[in-house]
Amino acid sequence: MNIKTEFTGPECERFRRECNFSDEERAVFDLRVRAQSIVEIQNALNMSESTVNRRIRNIKRKIYKVL
Repeated sequence: MNIKTEFTGPECERFRRECNFSDEERAVFDLRVRAQSIVEIQNALNMSESTVNRRIRNIKRKIYKVL
């Protein structure tokens, strides 16, 4: 699953409503759907690369549950 390119705007809105993202997950999700790279996200949110990757894994797991 590629969060950057795979989902439409309405699908992303659905995930925001139904996936129960934490605040950090929501911030990462919002940047990722805007095609931000891992490095850009970590700089924007002041997170380590491993934290960003962990948040993305959690986001994907929650999206799978909703699908």
